Amino acid sequence: MISFRSLFASAWMGIQHDLAWTSPPAALVLRTVAPFASAMTVSIIYWFGVTHSGLTFDPARLAFILVGSTLYAHVASYAWVPTIAIAEGKNLSVFPHIYLTARSTALYVAGRALSSFAISSTTSLAALAVAYYVLSGFLQTTIILTITPASLLMLAVALFANIPAALGLGYFLGAYSLYASKFEWSLPGYVAGLLMVFSGALFSTSILPWGVSTVASYLPFTLFIQASRDALIYGNLGDYLTSLGLCILGGVGLLLVSLWVYLAAERRARRDGVLDRRLA
Repeated sequence: MISFRSLFASAWMGIQHDLAWTSPPAALVLRTVAPFASAMTVSIIYWFGVTHSGLTFDPARLAFILVGSTLYAHVASYAWVPTIAIAEGKNLSVFPHIYLTARSTALYVAGRALSSFAISSTTSLAALAVAYYVLSGFLQTTIILTITPASLLMLAVALFANIPAALGLGYFLGAYSLYASKFEWSLPGYVAGLLMVFSGALFSTSILPWGVSTVASYLPFTLFIQASRDALIYGNLGDYLTSLGLCILGGVGLLLVSLWVYLAAERRARRDGVLDRRLA
């Protein structure tokens, strides 16, 4: 019970940290701008490139890019938070002023990651909805998306299925941040850039070199985006369930390994004096 209470307290602190600097509705609207701009940019680039090269415009391809770009923005958004949480704890004396746990900061990092996951899920879905209607009117085309209660439920389940992978990525970045004194702010950007290539956000992983494409196709983030496309574009329940199941398995595996790495890094950081035993 205490662990869940600490997790909830850390998540609530993260929401206050990210949204309370202005009114929460205004903060959510402002956070929607980035994924919306990302979706609009890549979609218009595709439309412009196709129409000016003599190729046939494909609404299904546009839907593929639109869904992938907004969900990639979702992943890129929460990737920053564990690094920021650790940096604040070390450099801004956050740890002494909050109750974490007598043994580990892992719950604090998990709570901050979950709060950012919830916020980025909300803003990314809002960006997807707005971009869908704006692009439909701007390009005068029908974007092939299946918007039904069933497809939205499948999308919601895919989002929840990606939580273990989100926490796993968070713990890996958090473990790095415990020792990093330079480049800790830029690493999540590098990771997000790699995931744009290897998660199938804008193009199929099958076009990558052999071997690399196989590994990329089984990344939890790739499977999450594929399951979301199966829900909103293709409507293939069998492929959806397969991608969903593999996403959960891969995410749980990533979470277990990353948690072990994080706890080992934290023990050594305390032993080496990077984290004060009295503060964290």
